[in-house]
Amino acid sequence: MAEQRAQGRHAGLTKQQVVDAAVRLADSDGAAALSMRKVARELGVEAMTLYHHVPNKQALEDAIVEHVLDEALESVSASGPWERVVSDYGSALHDGLQRHPGAAALFASRPAITERTMDQVEALLEVLHDAGFTPRDALLVVYAVAGAVIGHHASGRAADDAAAPSTDVGVAGGRPLFSAAAADGPVDTQERLAFTLRALVDGLRVRLAAL
Repeated sequence: MAEQRAQGRHAGLTKQQVVDAAVRLADSDGAAALSMRKVARELGVEAMTLYHHVPNKQALEDAIVEHVLDEALESVSASGPWERVVSDYGSALHDGLQRHPGAAALFASRPAITERTMDQVEALLEVLHDAGFTPRDALLVVYAVAGAVIGHHASGRAADDAAAPSTDVGVAGGRPLFSAAAADGPVDTQERLAFTLRALVDGLRVRLAAL
């Protein structure tokens, strides 16, 4: 009877369940610790069962990126001014990586070219091309925004602590500009990223006008 239940559970396993389990493990233990065996243990199945849904660990990592990106961009509309679409894309990607910090290393290390991710990129390219960007420049815009966001996350939260002004221990003493900048508190990831996205959009607007 136990064997029948196990067989039924194996037969009912879906790729989405596999991906969900992999995302949970990556978030809790980090992407570097991810393995097919650990995902199988999380699901209560044999490791070989997973290969009916993903051919190898690399495909599983691609599926994690696809899942996080799909979840993040679900609320982003590919209509309206290109500036808003670009900003929304960057903000949504940031929020997605906030929810799934384990995926940041995967975003930084692999292209994850799947049918779904390519459809998402194509939708962004259409918005930018309709606004006047060449196809090449439009792709570079997508890469620039993604790179800015992923870079903030790949650096880790420790970067926030290291960059935080420490006026209480006198580090800013004798440095009036630093003291003035630090007066409102540490510059966290959210503020840095928002500034970066605004600067990118402003620079892209100038480039577009010159095309």
